[in-house]
Amino acid sequence: MKLIKVSSAASPLSMPDHSRKISSNYKTVIFVKVFICVCLAALVIISFLVDISSGAAHLSVSDVAKSLLFPDSVGKEIDIIVRTIRLPIAIMALLVGSSLAVAGMEMQTILNNPLASPYTLGISSAASFGAGLSIVVGYSILPLSLQNIATPVFAFVFSLGSSLLIYFISKFKKGMGTIILSGIAVNFMFSALYSVLTYIANNEALRALTSWTQGNIIGATWQQDFIVFLVIIITLPFLIKDSWKLTALCMGDITAKSLGVQVEKLRIKVLVLSAVITAVAVCFVGTIGFIGLVAPYLAKMLVGEEQRFFIPASLLTGAFIMSVSSVASKTVIPGGQVPIGIVTSIIGIPFLLMLILKKGR
Repeated sequence: MKLIKVSSAASPLSMPDHSRKISSNYKTVIFVKVFICVCLAALVIISFLVDISSGAAHLSVSDVAKSLLFPDSVGKEIDIIVRTIRLPIAIMALLVGSSLAVAGMEMQTILNNPLASPYTLGISSAASFGAGLSIVVGYSILPLSLQNIATPVFAFVFSLGSSLLIYFISKFKKGMGTIILSGIAVNFMFSALYSVLTYIANNEALRALTSWTQGNIIGATWQQDFIVFLVIIITLPFLIKDSWKLTALCMGDITAKSLGVQVEKLRIKVLVLSAVITAVAVCFVGTIGFIGLVAPYLAKMLVGEEQRFFIPASLLTGAFIMSVSSVASKTVIPGGQVPIGIVTSIIGIPFLLMLILKKGR
């Protein structure tokens, strides 16, 4: 009888070792990504403490930590500076950075375009026009108390309205390219309308318009922090729930559909959620550019496109960049403070050029 030689490579006895090796490699990859997220969280905490300590009245990081953890161990003056004046502003920096980063990463995911962000798709320019309209009209007919309420409300309504406009255009002619081109058109339209407002505004309103477009977190309150935080907490679970669908979408529409993902429905759902996050974030602080572009790019370099790690990494990266920008805005000019939107633009422009010039983009 002729014996058939079975190669060792095909031997069933070797399969368990191969499976264990794959499992071990997978666990190593997961550990590395979790470790990166933990390191990002540590950087956010450090930058947060430095942000609170920096300013006209410089405080040490240890005094800040004592004031936050053991308020009775520091003087009343330090406690007022930390808890009453600087803490709401520093928290707003983290919340806005996180919001814009998550909104930007999801827009890049559903559109498969690294240049997509709330800023480049016109949502931020729509918010600017809404705020500008409330300022120009409000300075003429509204008392100051109502003006403070009208500005964030108008900014929210117009930013959300611009997203719905992009949505209806994309429904009329489906395709990712349609969404991107619609966003660009909306961006130019609201930028032009905003220019009309600056042309007809009086001097007082013009100063307020300039301050809005430059982005400013000074004057953030606990109520505003709570609203932005609440929106993040409500919307984030929906994105996390669809994380595997969004990961599949990163491999292309055909692959995602073959896995049972309703691509168009998912794309519109995520676009609306991203618009809501952006609208609430910018309605209190004005136009903040490039966070939604830079943070996802860096997060993708660190943890890849798997959404269960990409989402927290983007959130933490955006918070870190915004917090560092807040520190820079208070230290670049001694005794003065540069609007934070200018700082984020200076940081983001080199990244935008790098993305444009990168081979294959």
